[in-house]
Amino acid sequence: MTAARIGIIGVGPRGLTVLERIIANERQQRSGDIEVVLFDPNVPGPGCHDPGQSDIHLVNTVAGQLTVFADASVVDAGPLMNGPSFFQWLQEQSSSGANGPLTPSRATPDAYYARGLFGRYLQWAFRYVSALAPPHVKIILKKTSVNRAHREDDGAWVLETPDAQIRVNYLFLTTGHTKPAKPPKVVPPRSAAQRRDTLVVDDPYPIQRKLAPITPDMSVAVEGMGLTTFDVVAELTVGRGGRFTAGAAPGELKYVRSGREPRIILFSRSGIPLSARAVNQKGVSNQYRARFLFADKLRELRAQRKLDFVADVLPLLVADMEYAYYDAYLRERGDAVTAVLFCNQLSGADASHRQALIARHVPVEDRFCWDRLAAPVPGHALAGQEGFRRWLTGYLRHDVQEARKGNLDSPLKAACDVLRDLRDNLRAAIEFGGLTEASHRWVLSEFMPIMNRLAVGPPQSRISEMLALMEAGVLQADFGPGATCQAAPPGGRMRLSATQWAGHSTEVDALVRARISMHSPKDDASPLLQGLLHDGYVRLYRNGGLHPGGIEIDRNHNWVADNGSTIANAWALGIPTEGIKFCTFVVPRPGVNSTALVDAGRAVGHLLASIRSGRSGHALKPASALPTEAEASAYASLYGAC
Repeated sequence: MTAARIGIIGVGPRGLTVLERIIANERQQRSGDIEVVLFDPNVPGPGCHDPGQSDIHLVNTVAGQLTVFADASVVDAGPLMNGPSFFQWLQEQSSSGANGPLTPSRATPDAYYARGLFGRYLQWAFRYVSALAPPHVKIILKKTSVNRAHREDDGAWVLETPDAQIRVNYLFLTTGHTKPAKPPKVVPPRSAAQRRDTLVVDDPYPIQRKLAPITPDMSVAVEGMGLTTFDVVAELTVGRGGRFTAGAAPGELKYVRSGREPRIILFSRSGIPLSARAVNQKGVSNQYRARFLFADKLRELRAQRKLDFVADVLPLLVADMEYAYYDAYLRERGDAVTAVLFCNQLSGADASHRQALIARHVPVEDRFCWDRLAAPVPGHALAGQEGFRRWLTGYLRHDVQEARKGNLDSPLKAACDVLRDLRDNLRAAIEFGGLTEASHRWVLSEFMPIMNRLAVGPPQSRISEMLALMEAGVLQADFGPGATCQAAPPGGRMRLSATQWAGHSTEVDALVRARISMHSPKDDASPLLQGLLHDGYVRLYRNGGLHPGGIEIDRNHNWVADNGSTIANAWALGIPTEGIKFCTFVVPRPGVNSTALVDAGRAVGHLLASIRSGRSGHALKPASALPTEAEASAYASLYGAC
């Protein structure tokens, strides 16, 4: 029989999970002859985790909590195929001497490693998965992009690359982070006297090349204080030859200039950076378990009506954060028995009785306060620029102190980690139109920035480095909330201005917009997405009048066409679906029934069922002559981390 041909467009972590699920299923039961055609102009596996980038740029998740392989915790995603987590791979590569300076004694599951090293793991994983393919599954890699996709009368897809047209029967869209289309710029003629305008870097990646024009004599405004900003700061400091040394106090750092650093000024809407990730005390797969925000209860309520996040979800989420906070708070004071008794009472009480219980046992100044977490800058800190600078320095030092205590022992960090641990519960409320339109708008504009700041920040070392850079006079972050970089007059430079204090402004030689674009598919630079929308094969997801991003899919991840019909032989996973789905950028974690693996398993299950249905009357056979995991690992280690 003719082989069923599957196209996967984009072979970063999401495309890799699709391939892994196909191979795992086909090793157990043969669905028929299969060809998997992979399209990606870049190295397969890493996606945005470029294996060649400088090792100064870190992953913001500990090594033990990163994987691309399903495990026994993953439900309804198909059979298992053993593969190492990032940490296990580090151990294996270190033991074999294949990973340079990294030794087994230095590899720890609770450390934050270089993003390039994680990219090499993903590259290795692609080789490993490919090597495990049974003989009836052929993998074809096309190192190119797909510009257009057309559907023929028989339902098959014709994919147009710059060099060829390739026909596939089934199609997966797993393109990950893409770039927005840029409007053409009209640059008026300038005289020599006018050539003092500000350099604007709209997208700092690839970071070394994009920031190369910035020279030491420049003042550089960096818009945003998220993870991208920490990459920019690292590149302009340590990447320019600077170095950090240990300070006098535990966790304190000093910065030694190289003389090649520019003057760096950070600004953002909130005026404060993301909070530091705490030392991990939860191991690989331990998570806070909800006492109030139960996913099943949210689904029951959704069956009756759309949810209002502020009324229906946030109070329960805050109650769970309170529980984690007070458990750590009482244990910190050395009374584990009281902590257990108090938390047992807390979990069984309604909202009014919980507050009465807290009032009896916890001083006012020590109580958990969501409002203070959401808006931490006090009024007195905004009285003047110098006062804000002092307040911010103290705020960052306290954040480092709490992070060093750990995500179980610090009351603050234990509470904030609930936001990360209960993402699946939030998905139950938000995904597939669970919120009212107004509430969905509020979540995107107000809640998500708070959640990201509190729960998905950088390693603690980055905040310590920020403090050292501030002390060394290399970095400023004292423009307060709401600062803006105003357009330059003709031939002039842009001006960064505080909105809190009149007259606090400075001209800048460069502006780096350090934000990852979460643009709509309609604004994407890819002709593929533009063509799919134009031809009606996909449509933008909308919750009423709100387009939160992404394309529309059904719960099996099949595309929804412009006319509302489902396209049964096309699926989308990951960032192309961010909008109808929630937090699709998260890499799978071992032992927690990772949503990314469940989604890939569900989609692949429907794919293989379709292939098998086309073979009615033909007996299904187990796959034979399978490559072993040891053989695949040896092959991947030999070729996959180059």
